[in-house]
Amino acid sequence: MTNKAKKPIDSASVLIIRDGEAHARHGTLQILMARRHKNIKFAGGAYVFPGGKLDEADRFEDDGTGDLPEDFRGFRYAALREVFEETGLIIGTKDGQPVNETTRKMIDRRYRAAVLERRISLSDFLDQAGISFGQCYPFAHWITPEAYPVRYNTRFFLCVAPAGQIPDPDGHEITGLSWIYPMTLVEESDGVLMFPTMMNLKMLGQAKSVSEALEILAKRDIVTVTPEVITGDKMRFRKIPDSAGYQEVDQSRTRAAIDMNKG
Repeated sequence: MTNKAKKPIDSASVLIIRDGEAHARHGTLQILMARRHKNIKFAGGAYVFPGGKLDEADRFEDDGTGDLPEDFRGFRYAALREVFEETGLIIGTKDGQPVNETTRKMIDRRYRAAVLERRISLSDFLDQAGISFGQCYPFAHWITPEAYPVRYNTRFFLCVAPAGQIPDPDGHEITGLSWIYPMTLVEESDGVLMFPTMMNLKMLGQAKSVSEALEILAKRDIVTVTPEVITGDKMRFRKIPDSAGYQEVDQSRTRAAIDMNKG
């Protein structure tokens, strides 16, 4: 018997990039990857982009997303809230000025736990801390296939890392944060990346620097991807439309988010 497909959960994830030391093959482009706690049911132990579920309180009528594609409107604040919760980074300004590491630490100590535990609303946090969230760019839109027991409708954003700030994992959901060359992680991963993560890393890895990544993104149309699950004799294959612009990648080294036989 086929179960009725569950409605996907709205969520947002963020690819945070910077220019680091030059790599012989991959240029200077690095991405901040988060390591999920191994005991978390969904994607435990996996390398992921910072992100999470949309809270309705994250939707702001004046959140500056009017110029975004319709599918991405109302998700920018959720994306940047998750960045603050999971990494401590503040992508934006305080009282109109860039946020340095000293200021980031002060805001972290005063507000981060309260935001994480929902003891303060996002709007109150922004108002009390004097924070205005900054720019982030739509990067990709993926919807989990109907065959999966847990489904997400995820908007992926691209953000440039704030200069001088040092990321700090929350220690609960996220146990580690690392700056990594996207294609190095793709080439060396073995069961630590979910399929959408690997494919978006490979898409990002077409660039060799922050400026090149932004230039390529500006020229690319974002096509919503809902992978088609094809079950063969030996493995389950996930097919995505050619129009989305992704190249094929070895799926044998990706991991499932959860056991498809559960839930």
